[in-house]
Amino acid sequence: MLLYIIKWLYAWILPMGGIVLALILLLCYMFRKHSPGRWALAAITAVFYLLSIEPVSNGLIHPLETAYDQPQGADVDGDVIILLGGGSRAGVPDFDGTGQVGSAAANRFLMALRLQKAKDLPILLSGGTILKGDANESEIEKRMLLSLGVPENKIFMDDKSRNTAENAAFSRQICEHQGWKKPILVTSAFHMPRSVRFFTRQGLDVTPYPCDYHTSAATNWSGYSIVPQSFYLFNSCLAIKEYVGIGAASLRMQ
Repeated sequence: MLLYIIKWLYAWILPMGGIVLALILLLCYMFRKHSPGRWALAAITAVFYLLSIEPVSNGLIHPLETAYDQPQGADVDGDVIILLGGGSRAGVPDFDGTGQVGSAAANRFLMALRLQKAKDLPILLSGGTILKGDANESEIEKRMLLSLGVPENKIFMDDKSRNTAENAAFSRQICEHQGWKKPILVTSAFHMPRSVRFFTRQGLDVTPYPCDYHTSAATNWSGYSIVPQSFYLFNSCLAIKEYVGIGAASLRMQ
């Protein structure tokens, strides 16, 4: 029990907990002095704290992640796997080349590879270079697939898309050219609702195959659930971005 308490207290002096504590101390000083702006800072601190704790973060991202069930590998039916990009690192060393995919992209890649091995389907890599100097994710993933034994004639690339709307538009063009009618869409679970919206708008009848989950099926709350942590703030930001993106897609702003 003592070890648990020590770890809990220690979490409050780590960067996220320490920042919140510093803001609270500053607020105490500002309220004692009746400083202007104290209520605005109090509101900002409250929002920052709430977005950084597990109950709020999970409450934001979990509905996105559970919008679509993941089909069992043997049951999924389709004629091509579309893998959406999730970020890459340029210039870093890799096993057989240069450039690596990021953590979210790696989780998506692994799921798409397992599906490809199980179903022997072609795989369409959708993701290009967003900013000058960035790595081209599709090129990195193609190199990885080849090194893992996927035949080159099973690998197709959309190496131009820069966002989800372009993923859907360019994938539709390639699907039409290849005659694919039943694509299996692989992306992070939190990203799936927005992705399906764009792909459906392009007239593609996709089978969602979510992966890269950030929350568990059931959450076990603990004392750590109220300690602000960077992971939960990151998840909150991901969820807010997706909700804004879904709204923009619904309004045809993208």
